[in-house]
Amino acid sequence: MPELTRTQTASRSAFLDLQDEQRLVNDGYEFLDEKRILLAAELLRQREAWREARTVFMDRWDRAAKLLPAAVADQGLEGLQVHPRYSLDEAGFEVSGRPYVGQVMLEASMDIGDTGLARDPIRPSGEVRQLATAFRGLLEAAAPLAAITANLHRLMREYRRTERRVRALENVVLPEIRQDLAAMEEHLDLNDQEEVIRVRSLRPED
Repeated sequence: MPELTRTQTASRSAFLDLQDEQRLVNDGYEFLDEKRILLAAELLRQREAWREARTVFMDRWDRAAKLLPAAVADQGLEGLQVHPRYSLDEAGFEVSGRPYVGQVMLEASMDIGDTGLARDPIRPSGEVRQLATAFRGLLEAAAPLAAITANLHRLMREYRRTERRVRALENVVLPEIRQDLAAMEEHLDLNDQEEVIRVRSLRPED
């Protein structure tokens, strides 16, 4: 005979209550399972977007890295260090978000704008101007990459949390409820049979 996993008496009311609980848990399981699928789909979309954004970022990184030695050769390392800075006063950074299954998916962009020198350099350098342009492009490419990376971290954390809950319902809670229902049903059937036998035994013989 199946054993009850919970310390409760097998009764009709308890059986009906447990059936209600099973329906509620099933609803929760289906909701979480659907959420898990949606999170996985968005993870794949964001991963593809991350790969594209990272390709752009790395291309601009490589360009800046290739231009740096020429600027150092033209100005010298110390001369490059004291070169007047390019202003970022007109730079604009925009962030927007859209809700998605309890999370917020970010989108970010950066427009450096006009980056004039803070003061005129003692010795103007075309190499330094090219290097500055490369780094402006690098900053603009970093904004969307950072937003997508943050999205991936949040989605992965939420997916793992949802996965644990789904597995707990699927492998622990629902099997226990089914076992309890089976045990209760068997106990109730036996009680019904015993009641029928008792009633028959009490009936007067013809």
